[in-house]
Amino acid sequence: MKISYKSFGCRVNQIEVESIIEKFLKNGYEISDENPDIFIINSCCVTEKTEKEVLRFIKKTIDKNPNSKIIITGCLATVSKDKIENEFKNITIYSNENKNKIVSDFLGINDDYFSVDGFRERTRAFIKVQDGCNLKCSYCIVPLTRSVMISKPFENVIFEIKRLVENGYKEIVISGTRLGAYSSDNKRLKDLLKAIEKLNGNFRVRLSSLEPMEIDNELIDIIKNSDRFCSYFHIPLQSGSDDVLKAMKRPYTTKNFAQKIEMIRKKINNVGIYSDVIVGYPTETDLDFKKTINFISELKLSGLHVFTYSPRPNTYSFKFKDLNPFIKKERSSLMHKLDKKLRFDFATSMIGKSLDSLSLRKKNNYTHFLTTNFIDVLTNENALPGERIRVVIKKVDDKNIFGEIV
Repeated sequence: MKISYKSFGCRVNQIEVESIIEKFLKNGYEISDENPDIFIINSCCVTEKTEKEVLRFIKKTIDKNPNSKIIITGCLATVSKDKIENEFKNITIYSNENKNKIVSDFLGINDDYFSVDGFRERTRAFIKVQDGCNLKCSYCIVPLTRSVMISKPFENVIFEIKRLVENGYKEIVISGTRLGAYSSDNKRLKDLLKAIEKLNGNFRVRLSSLEPMEIDNELIDIIKNSDRFCSYFHIPLQSGSDDVLKAMKRPYTTKNFAQKIEMIRKKINNVGIYSDVIVGYPTETDLDFKKTINFISELKLSGLHVFTYSPRPNTYSFKFKDLNPFIKKERSSLMHKLDKKLRFDFATSMIGKSLDSLSLRKKNNYTHFLTTNFIDVLTNENALPGERIRVVIKKVDDKNIFGEIV
């Protein structure tokens, strides 16, 4: 039996489909794009562009695989079930809430929390410990696609990490739709991190993303006081204008955000702090955008994930008039230029420093490493994929960062 798949969107989406495919492979299936018996499409709808890409891919897949069982799941399948069923025939849809039933329906196996033993052809393993978000950010469709707040049982998480370490993984990325909201058996994320710190093995843990209001001194101290945890934070900002943050219904101000960054930097050396930013929100003026550029520049973040605002049906901001596409494109270009400068400046500030690094792969005569603070470093020395080694950054240019193994 053969199976194929395509996953769009966030890390949580990717972990879920990886878990599903892993179960099929363990039960005699093989991955093949040639006339698969089952083709799973794990959809996303976070932007209009992504939604259109998903719909094109569904059509292409159906046309190419007329004899395959086509399964559509994920966020678009959750909020646009009727639209997909009207447009495409001979498909089966699973919403996010019943996505785990794909495994039970076809294999008779329960996988309530999308556990994984590993990630094929990857040197890092990703586990999902939390799902759902109840924030009401005006632009975001996620609370509609993942409305149920649920956390993986505490002991299940610990067992899964132990298994991944036994399978040789030296970095494990802990992920969730809203990771800071983890809660199981009266235990929160900080309790989970304390338990992970006590586990045996030469491995490090990276947290995927945390909302600024879910970071406090205790959490920072846990990460600071152990080399178990990467010197890395990803903290969504979205805008450097308080007026836009208020319109977005984000539960913090720029002052609150800056205070969290200052707290982290005071305690953790060489820390990488990355963020999300949305450009072109309907109420964003030229002045608001300038404030965002200036705020991020002054904070000297390590890098950005830049998103252009996309109106999503059934969100609060959908009722507002969208900005001129040219304005949004121009602002996106400027923000990407800032991101490039931030990454260059941060890497340059690390020259001469010895950093805990993970060997990812060998390519074009270079070994690619990922440092604890999320810098991609190239060396001309050999290391096996998945080795955890200290690397010193030696040189930074416009395209690459070069280092040497200590």
